[in-house]
Amino acid sequence: MPTARIEGLTTERFANILSVALDEFASVRYNDASFNRIIKNCQMAKGTMYYYFKSKEDLFLTIHKATLRDFKKVTALASQDPEDANSYWNHAEELLLEFYRTLYRKPAVSQFVTNFLTQESRREGHPGIATVNAIDGWLHAFLAHGQKLGAIRADLPIGQISVLAWGIWESCHSWLPSEENKMEAIVHPDIILDIFRRALTPIEAVAAQSMDASADESFDDSAFMGAPNEAMDFESET
Repeated sequence: MPTARIEGLTTERFANILSVALDEFASVRYNDASFNRIIKNCQMAKGTMYYYFKSKEDLFLTIHKATLRDFKKVTALASQDPEDANSYWNHAEELLLEFYRTLYRKPAVSQFVTNFLTQESRREGHPGIATVNAIDGWLHAFLAHGQKLGAIRADLPIGQISVLAWGIWESCHSWLPSEENKMEAIVHPDIILDIFRRALTPIEAVAAQSMDASADESFDDSAFMGAPNEAMDFESET
């Protein structure tokens, strides 16, 4: 962690260091981030930066601790337990929606977080490994609860389903709105949720939904389906 000397930094100087570092960690994954580049962009001497932060890892952990607070609403939702299969997927939709809202409110912070929610962060020594492991533990419990409710397929062990869910996430997270794509989501969240649902829902439930959809032309399994960009209006959320 950073040295106690950071208390000697002015608020403005400290905020500038964190802002520059956040941009670096948000633009590339941790292993590709450069401590020297951060120092240069802060317009500081190396010795001065090392006086306050011992390493790239220390700086990463400082930002990491601060950014987790921005996801407190997501964390609060994640602590709730749905009561049946239908409410399970409604709850998953709410989690995804709140995650999108956070993306729009804090683009750089969200890009930073999505950058380390990857397989890379599972490697020993990565500063984000504790958070990823904690999320993995929550995911196992959430999927197991879904199996009990009949919302999650039971023909595979939880461990394999968890790996599948992480794989879908890593395939889809580049579609999320970010500063890189000027906060224009490549796909709407209903499509991402639909991919998860088709892969994780029991096969017989997927077949039944398909039959219902064919029988009812007005069928719409998501509040987001077909919504224009202006209807999403997450940016105005506070």
